[in-house]
Amino acid sequence: MTVAVRSRGFTALGPMHHSFATLKGIPAGLVCALLGAVAALAFAPLHLSVSLLIGFVGLVWIIDGARSHKRWGRAAFYRGWAFGTGHFLVGLYWTAQPFLVEPEKHLAYIWMPVIALPAGMALITGAAVAAATVFWSSSPSRVFVFAAFFTLGELVRGTLFGGLPWNLAGTTWVPGGSLSQAASIGGVYWLTLITVFAMASPAALVDTREDRGLMVRLAPLLGAVIAFSGLWAWGGQRLATPPEMTGQGLVLLDSGVSQKDKWTVGAVEVFRQYEDMLAAIDETPGDLVILPEAAIPTTLLQTEGYVEALTERAGARKVIVGTARYQTYDKPEPTYYNSLAVLDRTSGRSGPLALYDKHRLVPFGELPAAKIVPFGEALSAFLPSAVQRLANSGYEAGPGPTILYVDGVAPFVAMICYEGLYPSIPRTATPRAEWMLVISNDGWFGEGFGPAQHAAQNRYRAIELGLPLVRVASRGQTGIVDGLGRLTVKAAPFPTQRDGWRPMIAEGVLPAALAPTPYQRFGPAFLWLSLVVCCVLAFATWRR
Repeated sequence: MTVAVRSRGFTALGPMHHSFATLKGIPAGLVCALLGAVAALAFAPLHLSVSLLIGFVGLVWIIDGARSHKRWGRAAFYRGWAFGTGHFLVGLYWTAQPFLVEPEKHLAYIWMPVIALPAGMALITGAAVAAATVFWSSSPSRVFVFAAFFTLGELVRGTLFGGLPWNLAGTTWVPGGSLSQAASIGGVYWLTLITVFAMASPAALVDTREDRGLMVRLAPLLGAVIAFSGLWAWGGQRLATPPEMTGQGLVLLDSGVSQKDKWTVGAVEVFRQYEDMLAAIDETPGDLVILPEAAIPTTLLQTEGYVEALTERAGARKVIVGTARYQTYDKPEPTYYNSLAVLDRTSGRSGPLALYDKHRLVPFGELPAAKIVPFGEALSAFLPSAVQRLANSGYEAGPGPTILYVDGVAPFVAMICYEGLYPSIPRTATPRAEWMLVISNDGWFGEGFGPAQHAAQNRYRAIELGLPLVRVASRGQTGIVDGLGRLTVKAAPFPTQRDGWRPMIAEGVLPAALAPTPYQRFGPAFLWLSLVVCCVLAFATWRR
């Protein structure tokens, strides 16, 4: 049994609301998936914010119809799940790229990123929508309820099974722009809450109640316009200050070899590319030379000759490089780490000046599936041998967020690839660092949206904490970002290159750190306070 849905409110929007709210079954799911896909276009590199508005308004209107079903919880979950599936399929399609690097080994598992990942993550979206529907009504309160529960769902998504906080709604704004500065107040999750509310607010212009007056329906939209106008003006004023610079010189290098070719050409050829790049630039004592994650395809610290050759070529400059390394404990197999090492001319004899082991590992990639799924290690024994190796292979996690101290270098927080998605990592590394470093191997992401999205989300870490960010990414965006998220130096192509390689180089000076931001001081306090305000406003405008 269903209840008839009659749309009231703005005459022009009434038929559109009716069309969405009366959808059922497979058509409802297909439209929700399409809305989710459209909403994914709001992220880098496109930043089409209007697509997020279309996606959220349409979803709210379809939920209006779900609430009239006899089994409204199931109907709401189905719509939310379909929206999430379309959203993550488009936003994360590039996760299939690593399975194409060595297709003879991994192509059989491509269903995991193409089907299992978006459909699995969408279960959280479906649950969030179903929970919101418990408190649903035809009044403007449903916009506050939707924003609160959708944001809570994003928090769960960024935490569960290690989390994947990719493409949060708050990151749709161009980093370094006026609206992105709001992340310095309450973090990217707080900006996500504000963004979801603002983009869903036009949905309140139409509902199924008897006419309650224009201003009641306009209230959420007017509130969103006022809030965003204030944040935009405040952010613009914040950006009016030019960045101050330190005296720390930086040289950022990427060999540009593709992930597909890296292990084929071997460590010697990749190292020669870095030698050529170092030979082409002036040696300035005190400069830092920084190479990306897994820069040279070998266990650099434990392969004879490489540390000595690299530091000799760098001269008086210290070198920061990402590399895999291993340790042999009382186990039959060595334990591997994804690491970052700081080197100088003495490192060949006495070891790295500083070392960081990645602690937030990529679920089902670096972090073995057997360690994520409950009883995974016991269950993996029953899998076929090939799948068993996939489920158990990976790195060991490091101890946690770390500030590295090296003579002549300002203290910095090190993050490797995926760790740059987590605001908590640089914030909880105490005492406060003076800058942040993200090294990454974006060659895994292919040539599409992945590298651009990754870089944009990393730049939000600078805005949140007011700390400059240095980013060196293999086949990705390499450059220097100030504490407001503005790109001060962008890598340019290196003139000499091998066939199919895209070597990049950037030379610049490290910007100075800004004063601690509200997010640095109070963490997610503004997020929880705003969620309480959403609940209060929802209750105040609620009509059963």
